[in-house]
Amino acid sequence: MKTLNIDDQTYRRLASIMNDMMHTKKHDINYDDVINELIDVYQDSLRFSGENAGG
Repeated sequence: MKTLNIDDQTYRRLASIMNDMMHTKKHDINYDDVINELIDVYQDSLRFSGENAGG
C-alpha cells in the first residue's frame, strides 16, 4: 500500500468528515470510505449540474 502525503489542514478536514460520517452511519469507516464518498458526491454534483445545463 502506498503512503499518501497530505498537508495538515487537508488531513484535519478529512478526519472531520470521517468523524461526521462515523457518527451518521453509526459504524467505523476508514479514509478509503471517506474518499470514495467524496468522489461519489462530486460525481453526482457533476451529473446534476449537467442535467440542468440544457434548461
